Amino acid sequence: MRNIASPRRSANVAIVGVDKKGMGLLRECLRAEAVLPPSSLAFDEAHEAVRRQRPNVVIISFNGDVGQAVRLGAELQADNPSMTLVAYADASDNERIKAAMRGGFREFVVLPDDSELLRRAVHDAAYAPVAADEDRGTVITICGTRGGSGCTGLAVNLAAELCPVHRVCVIDLDFSMGDVATLLDLQPKRHIGDVLRELDRLDERVLAGSMAVHTSKMHVLAQPHEISERPSAVKGEDILRLLQTCADSYQFILIDGGCHLDEATLTSLSVSDLVFLVCTPDVPSVKNAFRRLQLFERLGVEQDSIRLIINKYDKKTAHLSIKDIEEKLNLKVAAVVDLDDKTLNQAVNEGRLVRDVNKRSPAVAAYSNMVTLITEREPFVEQKEQKKSSALSWLFN
Repeated sequence: MRNIASPRRSANVAIVGVDKKGMGLLRECLRAEAVLPPSSLAFDEAHEAVRRQRPNVVIISFNGDVGQAVRLGAELQADNPSMTLVAYADASDNERIKAAMRGGFREFVVLPDDSELLRRAVHDAAYAPVAADEDRGTVITICGTRGGSGCTGLAVNLAAELCPVHRVCVIDLDFSMGDVATLLDLQPKRHIGDVLRELDRLDERVLAGSMAVHTSKMHVLAQPHEISERPSAVKGEDILRLLQTCADSYQFILIDGGCHLDEATLTSLSVSDLVFLVCTPDVPSVKNAFRRLQLFERLGVEQDSIRLIINKYDKKTAHLSIKDIEEKLNLKVAAVVDLDDKTLNQAVNEGRLVRDVNKRSPAVAAYSNMVTLITEREPFVEQKEQKKSSALSWLFN
């Protein structure tokens, strides 16, 4: 999992008491250095949230009650002495600076003047010696460019390929229309909403009891049958706590993020080791892929962690060739899943894996090849030469 002992060395940062303007300055300053949360924590919820999140760095606002900020810093350092504390303020003030230094804060920064100072402090925290964390699982977020891209089908069929030799779970993070359980013909007794409401007691045992188990040995944390959780009510810090527990329990965690970008999905993207961007070979989908890549850059998702997957590809009817898509997105295609409507439709309607419907389907071969994208972290590129005139030139020029 990226934000804990990550080999990519991006610091995991918690932010407390900072307003929207300050959050904008922090994002601009730390875009390349850190995993930043979608929003700032309130002081009264910060201690418990930071305890669960276990960040490298905590940035605390000194624009308001200085005593409150100092007390919070002391409480956090008592829990984790290696944590780096940074005081943030709109303007320099000698008394506030002294209070921060006496309280154990490493730096007192005013942005944008102290941008380099803040970047150095966060960079040093990311590279500080940490305990070995080799047993933590790999988190992969699968997100689509639009509805019908095929994220859910890719997530469950790829997970099934991993299951014979790995401990794997699939998390349905599509709070709008998640249907992982439907595609696998599962009737879960518990769902993700139950887990999020019981975070205070969440551990590996509780998590295991909330999973539905497929015949392939894939574990699934599903959405409820009825839409009961509003995406806007799901907090990023709660999703982070859930993913941390999953990373302690499973070798691979595949997240079906759907095509909607809410706080849950943005949080999973920020901590994922790999991001699978699923695109179909048509102009609207590729245009949305371009927008997604711009967003990933703003979120600090490194390009070498992104795998572009072209789904439902038919070289005879595709509006865009693989070469067209690569040129317009400036990103190599990592894998191609050939279109097989007959098999895919049967699998969806019967709640079965594609390989169980037709093991000779070209999609099955693609899923099998994609396993190396996860286990070896090396792109798999299936070249399909079918050059067409670019229909996207007017979008990107």
